[in-house]
Amino acid sequence: MDIIQIVIIVSLLAITTIIVICGIYFIRLLKDLNVTLKKTNLILDDAHLITDSVAKPVSSLSDFLMGLKNGVSFFSNLTRDKKND
Repeated sequence: MDIIQIVIIVSLLAITTIIVICGIYFIRLLKDLNVTLKKTNLILDDAHLITDSVAKPVSSLSDFLMGLKNGVSFFSNLTRDKKND
């Protein structure tokens, strides 16, 4: 065998080995990414539940206060109309 053929064979073996190792690393990286995305999705679902549980009472309080304000303005208009008569 010529020296050039030996260098080519060794180079091809080294490149093939590096490509296989990179492929295995990439597959493991994708599996870890999949697990991370599942955990992130669970965290976002929990955050959605928390914001909903906070938003409902705040919305109810806001509706109550708006109703109270409308009631007070209604009664103040009634009393003002009686005073004008």
